[in-house]
Amino acid sequence: MTTLASIIREALNDVDKYKLDLTQSLRDAVEISKKAILHEGDSLMAGIRGPPGTGKTKVMEGLIYNEDVIDELLSGKYKFIYVAPTNELTTSGFARALRPIIKMLSEPIDEILSKIRIYGSTIPSPYFGNDLNELKKVATVSNDVLKKMVNGGIDDAIFVFATSYQSVSKKMRESGYKFILFVDEASKMPFYLPFNPVSEAELRELRELAQGNASGVVHSLVVVGDERQAVAVGPEYQGYGKSLLLLPMIENILVREKGSRQFMTLDTTFRLPEPTQWPIGDGFYADTGIQLRAVEDAKNRLENRLRNIDWEERRSRCRNLVSDKGNLWNTVVGTVENALSSLIPVILVNTKNTIKAGENSEPTRVRLAAYYAILLKCLLGNNVGISVIGPYIDLVEDARYYLRKIGGAKVNIRFLTVQSMLGGEDDIVISMLGKEWTSGTNDEEEVTIYFREPENLNVQLSRHKLMLIVIGNPQTLRNSAAEAAHRGKSRGLSAEAKRIHITIDTLLRLAGISANENILKPSEGKYAMFMKVDQ
Repeated sequence: MTTLASIIREALNDVDKYKLDLTQSLRDAVEISKKAILHEGDSLMAGIRGPPGTGKTKVMEGLIYNEDVIDELLSGKYKFIYVAPTNELTTSGFARALRPIIKMLSEPIDEILSKIRIYGSTIPSPYFGNDLNELKKVATVSNDVLKKMVNGGIDDAIFVFATSYQSVSKKMRESGYKFILFVDEASKMPFYLPFNPVSEAELRELRELAQGNASGVVHSLVVVGDERQAVAVGPEYQGYGKSLLLLPMIENILVREKGSRQFMTLDTTFRLPEPTQWPIGDGFYADTGIQLRAVEDAKNRLENRLRNIDWEERRSRCRNLVSDKGNLWNTVVGTVENALSSLIPVILVNTKNTIKAGENSEPTRVRLAAYYAILLKCLLGNNVGISVIGPYIDLVEDARYYLRKIGGAKVNIRFLTVQSMLGGEDDIVISMLGKEWTSGTNDEEEVTIYFREPENLNVQLSRHKLMLIVIGNPQTLRNSAAEAAHRGKSRGLSAEAKRIHITIDTLLRLAGISANENILKPSEGKYAMFMKVDQ
């Protein structure tokens, strides 16, 4: 059970080894944020868009690990408040910030903790069982200080971590203090309960901040997020997610209204290995002026992970794992063994059948997902995590059921909808596509998932750290996107459809398929293989 005491003990155990290594892109983000906080830039706000795996939260660490920002906080004039949309992310933000706070303050741990508050509906308890005694083995910490961290007021606090701007904004306005506000507007935000619906009064205050006027309670504002990953959770908000987010508002005010240089997009992903980030980089972020890069080559990462896994010794047993063997199973075995032997990180499986209108599942995709999952788990063992994801709950649950049916009831594999996978990642991600088709009418386009919310495709192709397996009909999706882009020019659909078209084109190009190939054939490139199944 995670408690504040266990988080603090873990931080203290390795705080002496703490070192914050930032990419140039992250250093630039820290710099524009610092300018906003210290009132040294062209605005009192900063906005940072963080594509998948680029380490948005490290911006907050970089600010806290900065002497100028800490001096500003220790002056007694301001309080630093970190806001995230969920209890999990708020707790994670606190855990990330704790080591740099301890390093920068250089005070007895009890005094440091007394300057921190963490608020939320399900924030970890101060301590449980023997946690407090274990913590006291490494530091002198009183139980009163731990309780004060979650129940105390903010008068003597410097750092506040909270789950909802709505719940703290009133207290902020009534407190008489000035706040340095850092909003981690993660893509995992509950659109059914909009996290940051900025009122007209608050929007006016944002515009005043942009112009350099900090007359309200907010001394400065930094927002990190990515509206291009934001997928609506509630159906009533599908297609309207961006209008509920703060980051696009900040971009509009800073860039379009003011011409500020304090808005940027991070350009280096730690999660996705090179070049598997190319599809989303080309399709979703090229228009921001960046070329999305990765810190590690996919083949090198895969080779390093496989070095201590004797998967070839397990081949005979794993080939006979499934009793209802047929052409589909043999195809899966062949592609997996080829991918592992050749260190190919991306497998694209083009199914013959699409998901029909009125349905949210398709048997071939279900079987393929279960086959790939159980085979890879057998070959690679529990040291490699595997997730099966899809845009519809029926599709995901059918794959889970089929895995159990073929003997995988006790196999440790996660089955998640795209919405549930927001903000998440895994070593190997098996991604089942949703409806790729359009009916030829604009009305039908609006109810097929990728043309309503192309952000779904961004999320589906960006959760993996090691390998990505895409199951569906990318050929149909590419063709449908081209048609939709042409038809949608008069209705504003053109740009979103082009995102899909470019993304799939780049994905296929990894497998050696050029953009002008209309009838796709099995193909293999250096980093991806494309295969077709006649089911």
